[in-house]
Amino acid sequence: MRDLEEFRGGSSVPPRDGDERTASSSAAAATWWSGDPEAKRRRRVAAYKAYAVEARVKASLRRGFRWIKDRIVRRW
Repeated sequence: MRDLEEFRGGSSVPPRDGDERTASSSAAAATWWSGDPEAKRRRRVAAYKAYAVEARVKASLRRGFRWIKDRIVRRW
């Protein structure tokens, strides 16, 4: 789950005293768009993992609906 938090930019620096909105948005932007290749790779891998989870959930729902449909059709 840590990978997904990094992908979303969850590891940003807390805002400084003063204008909280400007400080937090600039800190998040610096984290998100950093030029570090390793950070880019981690974000990309986290995105792949998120897509994989989404695909598994969709497939599970499809199988569940198909199972229900088969049970209902067999009874009629």
